[in-house]
Amino acid sequence: MKKMIFFSAIVLITDQFTKLLVDKFVDYASCINIIPFFNLFNITNIRNTGIVWGILKGKNLLFSFVIFSFLVIVSLWFHKNLTKMHKTQRYAFCLIISGGLGNLMDRLLYGGVVDFLDFGINHLRWPSFNIADSCICVAVILVFFVNILDFNKDIHS
Repeated sequence: MKKMIFFSAIVLITDQFTKLLVDKFVDYASCINIIPFFNLFNITNIRNTGIVWGILKGKNLLFSFVIFSFLVIVSLWFHKNLTKMHKTQRYAFCLIISGGLGNLMDRLLYGGVVDFLDFGINHLRWPSFNIADSCICVAVILVFFVNILDFNKDIHS
């Protein structure tokens, strides 16, 4: 359990530290081109007051409440089911909780989630995201694959 708490703390600190750096060194609503070849990668400084890809912008308070409620429920469920979970699932849920907490902190501190990783080719851009978003996506993929592997193991045994 201590390893998972340490892991979650490192993820949260890394997320918040990178956002702090972006907020300090990149003017709001501007970007720095990192990989100029086809404009592949930029560091931007934007706020998302909505949800994924900026959907439902301006609902920061509502989403803060929803995320807080979700984190409480997931954390309680996680604590209750910890011993039944595969090690990969445990760390995946640590990623989900710490990523969600990082984005919740942004909503409360900055009035929206700080997004700064900007990838694409010229004008074809993926919506900007951050470390917390990446951790949540990786965690969902990990949980999915662990569950698929367990399902296949159950079928073949």
